[in-house]
Amino acid sequence: MKRLTRRRLLGAGLAAGLPWCTGGCGVQRGEAGGDRRVTLRYMAWGNPEQLAVERQIAAEFEKRHPEIHIHLFMVPGSAYQDKLQLMLASRTAPDVVRADHYYFPALVRKKYFMPLDRFVAREPTGFLDDFIPLCLEEGTWDRKLYGLNVLFGSVIIYYNQDLFAAAGLRDPYELNRAGKWDWPTFVQAAQALTKHEASGRPLQFGTSTVTFPMFGSVIWNHGGDFLNRELTRFTMAGDADSERGLQEYADLRWRYRCAPTPADTALSAFSFESGKVAMHWGWAGESPRFRRNITNFRWDIVPTPSGEIGNATVVKGNQLVIHTETEHPNEAWEFVKFMTGPVAEMLLCGRLRRAIPTRRSVQNDPEYLRADQPPFHTDVFLESIRRGRTLPIDYRYQEWSQVFTSALEPLFNVQESDAKTALADASQRVNRILSGEEGF
Repeated sequence: MKRLTRRRLLGAGLAAGLPWCTGGCGVQRGEAGGDRRVTLRYMAWGNPEQLAVERQIAAEFEKRHPEIHIHLFMVPGSAYQDKLQLMLASRTAPDVVRADHYYFPALVRKKYFMPLDRFVAREPTGFLDDFIPLCLEEGTWDRKLYGLNVLFGSVIIYYNQDLFAAAGLRDPYELNRAGKWDWPTFVQAAQALTKHEASGRPLQFGTSTVTFPMFGSVIWNHGGDFLNRELTRFTMAGDADSERGLQEYADLRWRYRCAPTPADTALSAFSFESGKVAMHWGWAGESPRFRRNITNFRWDIVPTPSGEIGNATVVKGNQLVIHTETEHPNEAWEFVKFMTGPVAEMLLCGRLRRAIPTRRSVQNDPEYLRADQPPFHTDVFLESIRRGRTLPIDYRYQEWSQVFTSALEPLFNVQESDAKTALADASQRVNRILSGEEGF
């Protein structure tokens, strides 16, 4: 009773100070006071199309579980992590939350989330066999399963089919199917698709560029890596393959001049939606936005280009977890199970294309691959997962990735450095954190 009272008081205080935190966790009474059902709070973020589908999923869940009511409340993505951590620390977090994998290890180690192994043990034998291993790996901490993956995806290349056709270039999807979609071919296409006025003013760029960790495949496919296997030491500095891969990526902007600079991208002058960027590095979940915004050219998707060493692709998801303070763990598990089940995945991944299925049964369903609007190359989603490689994310990731990105700014943003110099600086900064000299 003491803990419950404290929780309610904290919840009331937070609700008064933070009006976005509405609803309740507990038992909801009918108008006559006789019927009772459990109300579960579910906290999420996302684009409007995705959240509309999640409401639909919650409604379908309630039909199947009339004794449970799902109170879905949304927080803008830019504020989500701060609000989630505040609520977790104050023990007022919702029953079920979506935790971005970038933050998941740092949160799970604080015992905010309930282990799922005891729930899984109640399920039929082989319950986890339907999930692809990469997704289960992301939701595991200290050899225990704490989260099931949602909004799982990979970094892919969105490309403007009309620009490729106008330039007389072979379609990247056909090149990939022929085993010829590699880094040199990608760079050549990006150069051919870039246009400048005689004065030097850019008119069109062949490709966009992204920051860490989205360019991870370029490093991996050139033979490099970011950290050692134990995630205790930064390994890029002094590694010729890592330095070459990073320099190649920076050269898209400064040497080949086929990617916009920070000044070029001001006010979104060059975006994929504008039709002025031929190839865009992005997450699989960007498809709904492009469907909504692009009406004047044809577009589709292709995997990230292969390198001399391999053809790995960056993959990452988010974990659906149960708060340790929930009063209804069994009901929460039923909801987590449904949200990560075939019905929900077919809606989010098949119809909406907001993510890539984590369940083999959905990936193998012909209905999943059927498309009546772009992207039509739906097999690319599954190929990217087969080529997928997880990121070196540990509980110190937020701190070391920030200093790593900062060390690369002279290379990427102002052309005042080369890859070797930038990585030497990054090595000193990152290894101080990983060794425990700074931060946690």
